[in-house]
Amino acid sequence: MPHALLILLAGLLLLSLLLGMLALLRSGSGRELRARVQGLSRPVGATSAAPSIRLSRPAGGRMRLRLFRALHYHPDIPQEQVIAWPLVALLGVVATGLAAAWLDSIAGAAVAFLAAPLAGLLVVRWVFGWQHRRYCDAIFLQIPESLGLMVRAIRAGLPLAEAIRNISTEMPAPTRDEFARVVGDMAIGRPVEAALARLHDRTGLTEYAFLAVTLGLQAQTGGSLAETLDNLAEMVRKRVAMAKRARALAGEAKAQAGLLVVLPFLAALGMSLIQPFYIQAFTQNPTGQRMAMIGLGLMLLGLLTIRWLIRQAGRD
Repeated sequence: MPHALLILLAGLLLLSLLLGMLALLRSGSGRELRARVQGLSRPVGATSAAPSIRLSRPAGGRMRLRLFRALHYHPDIPQEQVIAWPLVALLGVVATGLAAAWLDSIAGAAVAFLAAPLAGLLVVRWVFGWQHRRYCDAIFLQIPESLGLMVRAIRAGLPLAEAIRNISTEMPAPTRDEFARVVGDMAIGRPVEAALARLHDRTGLTEYAFLAVTLGLQAQTGGSLAETLDNLAEMVRKRVAMAKRARALAGEAKAQAGLLVVLPFLAALGMSLIQPFYIQAFTQNPTGQRMAMIGLGLMLLGLLTIRWLIRQAGRD
């Protein structure tokens, strides 16, 4: 199979998959809108008296949610997308073409046709995941200030809804945008703990799950709301400080990973100056070129594994 046809077929396969995802998103959004309109038109007496504080997941569109979760794509948070999804799709097509050309020279056209779309999907997944982590990290660092603003507003005598509305106007982005959506959910009749649970579902931040459960329990059992939120804010400040310390300690491991990547290239440069014959075996010999490409692929795989281990250690 010609190389150009292989690259074209693999790229079109990836692009068709992404366009199919967008079509699923459009249809799912219409169903959610119709469900919301039906919920608003339901009689008031049909709702239960005691709101649940459990963090429930949406029931419909499970396949669509799993597909988006596999690609780390969050269509309900458009403000996190620094790179628009068409550009990400184009980047995936380019990565698919490069991977197809590389794998075709190493393992043949059949393996390249099967593995190149997977490489493009991995690139798309990494881009979407990087955007989401960047967005959630910015919100995570602003949580202590948000809770502090809420506590001060409640101690000043403002109701809880007004305290949350102050966060949506006084805090900088991206917290301002997320709490504006919380205020919108509360405006259509959703309980405050349910609106905060949706915020937890969007960002995946455990601290907002704590806040939702705390407010739900306080609404059912009573007590001093300001004191309860103050204790929660103190715990969240400690968690944020610990996360910052973990990131600082992870800088050493990242530096070591960078050295492991740079040292082979420095060694190859020194060897090319001392004994050019050894390097020519990897640049002029087809077998040496194949070995060099395999080595670069294994080096990239090792770097990604180290980054994944560092990220998992930081989460723990």
